[in-house]
Amino acid sequence: MLNEQTIREMNRLFGLSNPTPTGKIRYRWQSPLRVQEMGNFRVVPLTSTKDLASEGWNMRHCVANYDVDCARGLYQVFSIRDLDGKRLATLGLRYDPNGWKLDQCLGILNAEVITSVVDWIDGNGNHHSIDQPTEIYFLAQEVERLMKNADRNVHSL
Repeated sequence: MLNEQTIREMNRLFGLSNPTPTGKIRYRWQSPLRVQEMGNFRVVPLTSTKDLASEGWNMRHCVANYDVDCARGLYQVFSIRDLDGKRLATLGLRYDPNGWKLDQCLGILNAEVITSVVDWIDGNGNHHSIDQPTEIYFLAQEVERLMKNADRNVHSL
């Protein structure tokens, strides 16, 4: 595992980092997945500190704090958008010894987007509620699967 100082030095050598006026390092990293359309959604890999900051600002959450983990290869972030480019959710995958795992998938202001509550009243007048997976849930599962496959392909070489 690389420490933060090593990552900074490597980024500097390869021209991949830019300190901001506040001195924070801006990182860049690769994603094995490219921008792609999946059904009614566009999945956009976020591959720099600047991308994460933009996503966090637009979605009003703290995804920008994951840049060091992303640069270390321990985290991957994707912006889930509609086909017109409107941001709907931010998907985070964490790498552990068993591969890529869904860590979180949240909407604007960290709103829940992978389940929705379905309410109904039965024939006896009793109220029922159930959490049901949304389309974004299944999309997040597919992105996780694609990342696992990409990881297997890299490690099988």
